[in-house]
Amino acid sequence: MAGQNIGILGGSFDPVHLGHLAIATAALREADLEKVLLMPARVSPFKVGKTKTADVHRLAMVRLAAATDPKLAVSDREITDDRVSYTIDTLNYLEMEHPDVTYWFIVGTDSFLQLDTWYRGEELLRAQHFILAPRPGYRTEEWEEKMAFYRSRYGARILRIHNPELDISSTEIRKRASEGLSLKGLVPESVERYIIEQGLYRTEIIH
Repeated sequence: MAGQNIGILGGSFDPVHLGHLAIATAALREADLEKVLLMPARVSPFKVGKTKTADVHRLAMVRLAAATDPKLAVSDREITDDRVSYTIDTLNYLEMEHPDVTYWFIVGTDSFLQLDTWYRGEELLRAQHFILAPRPGYRTEEWEEKMAFYRSRYGARILRIHNPELDISSTEIRKRASEGLSLKGLVPESVERYIIEQGLYRTEIIH
């Protein structure tokens, strides 16, 4: 793994969807990454008590999604950890394990705008590499101003990619699944089959 550039795309992935994969694909292409690690969180500090689907199912769906591209891989580093998942801790652990690898943390606009408020956010911004994947619903000026601030204040290393801004949400997917509707065009076919076979989200009431 020496000298490699590897992206990390984390999230609850409840479920993983084509929007996530579009971001990973764009990062692979534009950041010249050897691979992207999809890393489902066990307990996100922003979603404590909100994740409803069992870890085993979320991890299984991510593995199915990763199988669609040989440059995608799965890390269970966070989902097998009982503690709240803090990005700085995860990246520090990975860098100790593989000191010759440069890790690029991939974030959407919503998370990017809040990075300086994260746990040990200043340290995170000074030490790590970031890939910004713009999401729909945000003005370009918002993230451009924040990017300039992070660079000037912390010397942050940030690459903006040109990913398709697909308006897909896991909440909407769960709602459709609960109503027995097709998920075509929202998740990989293998993930849709898994959701149906396992009966996921069928009893969930989403308003």
